[in-house]
Amino acid sequence: MLQPQDLICFRHCGNTIFVRETVSICPLCSDPLSSNLESPPLTLSCPFVRASQYPAAIVLRPSSGDFLCSFQNQHNLHIAVTSVEGDIVEYDIDGLTKQSGKNNRAWDQCLLIAQVPEGWYDRWDEVLAAETVRDLVWTKDAYHEQSHNCYSFVLSFLRSLEYNDFSDCCHDKLLFSEKFIVPKTKTAAKYITIHRKLQTCPYWIEKQV
Repeated sequence: MLQPQDLICFRHCGNTIFVRETVSICPLCSDPLSSNLESPPLTLSCPFVRASQYPAAIVLRPSSGDFLCSFQNQHNLHIAVTSVEGDIVEYDIDGLTKQSGKNNRAWDQCLLIAQVPEGWYDRWDEVLAAETVRDLVWTKDAYHEQSHNCYSFVLSFLRSLEYNDFSDCCHDKLLFSEKFIVPKTKTAAKYITIHRKLQTCPYWIEKQV
């Protein structure tokens, strides 16, 4: 799995240019960046995080593979939550599981969808514990790829949590996706595109629309 890193963006000689490392010379015209630099270099922050480092959070990753190397738009996404201790609690074809985030490499490159403030940690873990003992609801046999899946578990948990930021959309998968997931995946898509371009070339020029 590739380790994510921030990218650098600057405008020079009429172009928006992305690079991985700080440069002193424009890769297009070979002039020093100090000459005719149209705007200061900006950082395009990597959107991917290690789930175990974000307690009491909602996290998202590809159902298989990872974002940087293998993800395509038609691939499915898998959503889960972390406990206050950073454990990963997820529901899939294996039923409901809770694993140490530190030992779960599958969640080393994911999107942080949302995280509650520290004052909500006790409530978060209390509701999460209650949700995970609903034995007949989150079993392996009850799992259905379309109608009873990872999103079902997360939304059920959020409804029980009753945290204001989620309350207006946790009853509807589409509303939840539009408010919380789509903005994150759009940012990720741009980063992935530029990252992959920079795998084969030391710089990438953003086309002007």
